[in-house]
Amino acid sequence: MIVDTLAAATDQQLKKRQIEVLSLAEGFLQSSVLFALLRLRIFELIDSGSRSLEELATEVQARPETLARLLNAGVALKLLVSSDGVAYRLSPACLAVLSPSSGEQYLGDWIRSLDYFCGPLQRLDDAVLHSAPTADPSVHLGGDRESTRSFALSMHNYATLRGRELADFLDTSGCASILDLGCGPGTYAFHLGMRNSGLELSLADHAVVLETAREVQERFPLKNRVRYLPLDALRDEIPGTYDLVLVSNMLHGLGEETSRALLKRLYRSVNPGGSLVVQAQYLRDDRLGNRWPVFLDLIQLCVTDKGRNHAPKETRQWLEDAGFRNVEYCAMTLMNTNSYLRGYKI
Repeated sequence: MIVDTLAAATDQQLKKRQIEVLSLAEGFLQSSVLFALLRLRIFELIDSGSRSLEELATEVQARPETLARLLNAGVALKLLVSSDGVAYRLSPACLAVLSPSSGEQYLGDWIRSLDYFCGPLQRLDDAVLHSAPTADPSVHLGGDRESTRSFALSMHNYATLRGRELADFLDTSGCASILDLGCGPGTYAFHLGMRNSGLELSLADHAVVLETAREVQERFPLKNRVRYLPLDALRDEIPGTYDLVLVSNMLHGLGEETSRALLKRLYRSVNPGGSLVVQAQYLRDDRLGNRWPVFLDLIQLCVTDKGRNHAPKETRQWLEDAGFRNVEYCAMTLMNTNSYLRGYKI
């Protein structure tokens, strides 16, 4: 009896492990449905109402019977709701984050970026074997105006909630000016400006990226003075000096050598008594986690020439070698994949 009980327990554990491994292997099936629905604009076409199969097929120029197979998969995954296979509406979860009417909660642009990363990551083994990206790095960084805008908006999706939290944790009292270098959509700077209306915001990035940042600024009732600085942070002179310089989610795309050189240059851009903040989705110091930082490290392997994710301990050393002192680490909340290091120019 005891032997039978142990055998049954072992069998249950084996089945559990099989399910866990299969869930990992089958994950692409679910994301493929989500990506296809997004590419075909199904969430936009349905929005907060209900649309018939025939209407949707006409809009996307697909055969109704073929489109129905995708829509029904969306129902199975609780992305869509239908009681008859004829009329479809968004599930409550999708209505909250994938409908155009969801406002700042919208995640569609971020999911489009994840869709893009799928291609390079499917050849992850090649990236490992050849120590080289599997996608053209210039495309990832914005090969054309529309892809650049899409990528910048995806960063806004990602940064919306985390930007509010950065403003909660990062003390800007006593600061009159901030430079957000590699600002992307400017979301973090705008949230800091909302918290401190006396803070002059200087946003620096490529000119095409700044077009999207200006668009995003319109969503914030800012009282701050905002300056836009079109430049290449790795090649151009960085104008002015600032009480606070923010480098957010940028160094992982550069690699150690370029990151160190940039931080040394930025030391000259910080006013005496000011500080530089490196916000990142840091790996653990032993590089064994956490979940998203590990994935981000692999994405950099596949889409950049020298990028790799970094850990707090090594980044602290980069800051200290650049001349910054009293470097402090802030993890923020458990739900935030971002944390930051702040070093001071004494």
